[in-house]
Amino acid sequence: MTRPTRAWHPDQIRERLRRQLADVEYTPGLGLLCVLGAVTGTLCGLLILGLHTVIDWWRGPGALLLGLDGTRLHEAGAPVRLLVPLAGALVIGALITALLKPPRQTGIASVIERLVYHQGYLPIRTAAVEFFTAALAAASGQSVGREGVAAHVGAASGSWLGGRLQLPNNSVRTLVGCGAAAGIAASFNTPLAAVMFTMEVVMMEYTIASFAPIIIAAVAGALTTYNLTGIHPELFAAEPGLHGMTELPYIVFVGALMGLAAAALTRATGWLTDGFSRVPVMARMGLAGLAAGLLALPYPQTLAPGFDTINLALASELGLGLALGLGLAKLATAAMATAAAIPGGVILPAFVIGAALGSALGAAGGLLAPAHASAPGFYALIGMGAMIGALLHAPLTAMVTLLELSDRTEMLLPGMLALIPALVISRRFTGGDSIFQMLLHRRGLDYRNDPVSQYLRRASVTATMNRSLAVIDDPIDRDGLRQRLVKRPVEWLLLRRPEARATLLRSAALMRYLSAAEEDEEVALPEAVAVRDVPGKRLDAVAIDIRATLQEAHDQLQRTEADALYVIRRRAGEDGPVFGVLLPEDIERAYHP
Repeated sequence: MTRPTRAWHPDQIRERLRRQLADVEYTPGLGLLCVLGAVTGTLCGLLILGLHTVIDWWRGPGALLLGLDGTRLHEAGAPVRLLVPLAGALVIGALITALLKPPRQTGIASVIERLVYHQGYLPIRTAAVEFFTAALAAASGQSVGREGVAAHVGAASGSWLGGRLQLPNNSVRTLVGCGAAAGIAASFNTPLAAVMFTMEVVMMEYTIASFAPIIIAAVAGALTTYNLTGIHPELFAAEPGLHGMTELPYIVFVGALMGLAAAALTRATGWLTDGFSRVPVMARMGLAGLAAGLLALPYPQTLAPGFDTINLALASELGLGLALGLGLAKLATAAMATAAAIPGGVILPAFVIGAALGSALGAAGGLLAPAHASAPGFYALIGMGAMIGALLHAPLTAMVTLLELSDRTEMLLPGMLALIPALVISRRFTGGDSIFQMLLHRRGLDYRNDPVSQYLRRASVTATMNRSLAVIDDPIDRDGLRQRLVKRPVEWLLLRRPEARATLLRSAALMRYLSAAEEDEEVALPEAVAVRDVPGKRLDAVAIDIRATLQEAHDQLQRTEADALYVIRRRAGEDGPVFGVLLPEDIERAYHP
């Protein structure tokens, strides 16, 4: 006798997949999330291709609109170097003011904010505006990098996919991380560094449930643009490396100075952010563009594409004075651009600062001890790693990025030696905050990253809630409810009222009341029993969406001072069916099983 096949309705299939994705610690959910990570990575790779097409247009035919006729911006005359950054910043400010109401934060800081406070849901409109304005920022010489827009656009695509599929919020958060990693990997051809950056800086956690799909997304993003080498930057580091062991103390000293430079960039950005908070968007971006133009008069290299300047430093072609001045000028313009929220990122400018200042320190070391000093290009590479690690408080990201871009494994030892003092000094002078954490704090946002918060953000109410629940009316049809509970016993009864909070009551309390009343011959029970007549503990309950994380559930219990939550699926702003109930002890038990 053959077993009958079980028919599944499409809605049932989708609901089952969502339930599996709510618990990604186990194989079915993790496997599905890896598949979605691959889809996200491929989508991000295609978006990065579009981004670089727009950037290339601005640097080609679009350059005529900026007053450039076959001349690169940093090679143009002084009036052009002054006016193009100013005009570009004003146009960017006008576009953001017109298209984003109210103007929103963009870049990596925005991705972190949306992960913390909005469960990873990023507005597509904001990402689209940044897509085009960041390309204009790169073409007009603003001190921003493309990694910020790559991460933001990638994260928005992961958020969009999760929203379209109505996935649980913990899975949406992971897809946002997948998108950020894929965007950076596709743009720079550095998949491992993109994964480390996402885990250290964006997600700020290390779990297999996050690592696996993010790795797959980064690989998929990198493979999408793998053969298009024109969009991938390369570091042309000179071959000679460490001169000798006698140089190690000086490397530590260089690392400490790079830590001071990273702290200076963070503190200056914070101070300017406070000042710009009372300035209109267009005005503050105009000030940042003006600063870029003025400092480009003595140092035109500040307007050049970042990796062009970095490769000059690596080739030891910047003298001591030029390297020092260029590094300080880039630090000032990067602080202005980041504080003014010009779309882009701060990582590429930080690479330029580290390369220039490292080259200057290497040249100084050569003057002090010419027989024992390595080439300035060696110190430029050391400075890049130390600067980016100290600025982001992400040492693994810094080392892996240098390794992937330069293909120089012998740089790991001196690089790590410089990185530790840089990180320690930077944390000492910034209060332990990376530049992105500082930007969040300046906006009054507090990123909780303790182990409990990390776990609660990863867990879903779907995997934790108690499904033993029945919705009842008031008054209750006595006989109908008894038959219903006998047929399908449940632990909790939920009474939903339109103008008040819902009430939870244990079904055992109601059954005891009915049984006792029926045994008492002097009591005549009505056909419909009012819930208020039933003795027993009642819990005030408020609704929470089935896609929420346990962190959202915990926060809602604290905010509403409710006794419990009942889990629903909201559609078009209306409350849908009830799926289960969640008590504070359920959340506690999930973290301490």
